[in-house]
Amino acid sequence: MDKLFYLMLIVFGLAIPFRGQSQNLIEKGDRFFAKKDYENALKSYLEANPGDDDANTNFKIGMCYLYTELKSKSLPYLEKAVHAKPNVDEDIDYYLGMAYQNNHQYAKARDHYEAFRSKNKKLYEIATQKIYECEIGDSLTRKPVRAVIQNIGAGINTRFNEYSPLVTSDGKTMIFTSNRSTDDYKIKSGTNFEDIYIAHKTGDTWGAPEKISPNINIKFNDAAASLSADGKTLFLYYEDGSGDIYTSHQEGSDWTKPEPLNKNINTPLFWETSACISADGQKLFFSSNRPGGKGELDIWMSTLDPKGNWAKPVNLGSAINTPGNEDSPFIHPDGVTLYFSSDGHPSMGSNDIFKSEFKDGKWQKPVNLGYPVNSIEYDGFFSISEDKKTGYYSTLRAEGMGSADIYTINFLPPPPKEEEKEPVLLASSEPVTTTIQVTPKEEPKVEPPKEEPKKEEPKVEEPKVETPVVVTQPVAETKPQPDNFVDPSIQAKKDLKVVTVLRGKVIDETTAQPLGATIFLVDNISNKVVTKMYSDPKTGEFEITIPHGGNYGVSTERDGYLFNSINFSLPEFAEYQEIDTHIIMVKAEVGSKVVLKNIFFDIGKSDLKPESIAEVENIKELLITNPNLNVQINGHTDNTGNAETNKVLSLKRATAVVNYLIEHGIAASRLSAKGYGSERPIVSNDDEEGGRAINRRTEIEIIEAKG
Repeated sequence: MDKLFYLMLIVFGLAIPFRGQSQNLIEKGDRFFAKKDYENALKSYLEANPGDDDANTNFKIGMCYLYTELKSKSLPYLEKAVHAKPNVDEDIDYYLGMAYQNNHQYAKARDHYEAFRSKNKKLYEIATQKIYECEIGDSLTRKPVRAVIQNIGAGINTRFNEYSPLVTSDGKTMIFTSNRSTDDYKIKSGTNFEDIYIAHKTGDTWGAPEKISPNINIKFNDAAASLSADGKTLFLYYEDGSGDIYTSHQEGSDWTKPEPLNKNINTPLFWETSACISADGQKLFFSSNRPGGKGELDIWMSTLDPKGNWAKPVNLGSAINTPGNEDSPFIHPDGVTLYFSSDGHPSMGSNDIFKSEFKDGKWQKPVNLGYPVNSIEYDGFFSISEDKKTGYYSTLRAEGMGSADIYTINFLPPPPKEEEKEPVLLASSEPVTTTIQVTPKEEPKVEPPKEEPKKEEPKVEEPKVETPVVVTQPVAETKPQPDNFVDPSIQAKKDLKVVTVLRGKVIDETTAQPLGATIFLVDNISNKVVTKMYSDPKTGEFEITIPHGGNYGVSTERDGYLFNSINFSLPEFAEYQEIDTHIIMVKAEVGSKVVLKNIFFDIGKSDLKPESIAEVENIKELLITNPNLNVQINGHTDNTGNAETNKVLSLKRATAVVNYLIEHGIAASRLSAKGYGSERPIVSNDDEEGGRAINRRTEIEIIEAKG
């Protein structure tokens, strides 16, 4: 008894300094937060590791993320704060709206913005604008454009800002702007000013960038703006006066000292931020906030007069310019297609990229380039190759290397013909699933704002969910479509042998007979289909190439069978490998179970993680399109920890899925939840990594099929 008493004293004594250290870190974070130093505040709060019941600290962590470039990370902390203290802040609905919006959960975001709007009449217009952004974002994400977007990689990109990529016509030289620095004092004081860099490409690899020239780079900010068609004249921004446009010419291996454009372009009191020269050198498009515009920054155009001087510019008009900001214009070599960045036209939340064509003597209504080219965050400084297949731009992404990064965009051709919408069936009992989204070939069209957006959650259009056939008898063989689709980007990796080749047969679970089925290779990060093919209806054979450097789902569908899915998360430089397998298809009938591989929880928690929503939405759509089905959600854990605790946890997790479905319109009478804890393992828990991971799962089980 005495030993137990002293042991408790020791444990209690150790806990006191730990709690004290945590409190000190929170107080340190509070001091940074009060000074609006959100980056350092965030570091202190995260190091303190607050509990789920610490509403105030979790709220401040969420706010720090909202004030930084990683806004999507704010959501779980704001949710924890509200769960612990619903009235944690009087404007919490607005902040939750921002968090959901930055996670592409537009229905939830809209609900919170509407709640905020109803309580804050003075901020009605701001909330209405955010609701409109949600409508735009929802519209664009449901109809993604066919494009492969890639970070251009380390070397070019750093933890600092990189933007305004200017690539020569041969694709071998890039000039860009960055505020990178190795001087801690400059970084902390914010005096790490922008400089212009140049990099050269050998094969498929960009070499180490260097400052372009001491003749160009000055003490304060200088930024690349445009490059002439021959690559010999550089237009750049100099922080002179309020900011002006200069030019420098390449002579031999160096560049001349920049000289300002004339007074028709540069003004003494206003801002000229960026410029672009036409391929024939006769027109200059630039941004300025000078008087006579339509709003803040507008795009203007000047032509070269017979004496070689830039004439008085004209505003491009209300078709292009808005009361907001239009910036970083790029005129395509065709001379009639203008790309630019805007926060005034309907966007997903910040600046988006738009394009407009000059037809019949006027600029046409700009078109949003669409998702995933555009994002919630800033997108700008877009340029594109002469064949309009390869684009470069600067964008803020959560998965980026720090601040704004330079990305490449490979625009894909339309499919050979309009792809038929395949029915989305249940997943198989194998423990992996994925979400498939078929990409249309048409650009999304954005509708104008409405005064009072509808409150009901928008009906999902893509992927379209058709009614699965619930059968107990074999179904007739479905003849596959003849046309396969393979993203061109896969061939490049195949040539480099940085792929996994998956081959095998699709067979029936009971009879082992070969089946013709549709097989998709899906990029799980972007939810884009990169390969669609068909197994041979006579032999069931297939072969599919999976590129390394991503998270992919191989999804197999056949009418009357459960959906089968396999997951591959492959590092960029994994060895080439070939895998032989059988994809086993199980008929859909009462008693069939599906492992929901894309349902995620934090360790020991029962709150659905944001990345689970797509999977639960699939369940919802399945139940909407199959009103005859009643299902049960089963929760399972491994055998780690207390058996009773595990059983309670598994039930809470299953209930979390059920509650979501009920809250989003599914009748409670069609749903039930069951927690099994560790009672029903699929494999042995002796395998601490593989086995236990497989046993930790959430399932959907068909318990009734009426009619």
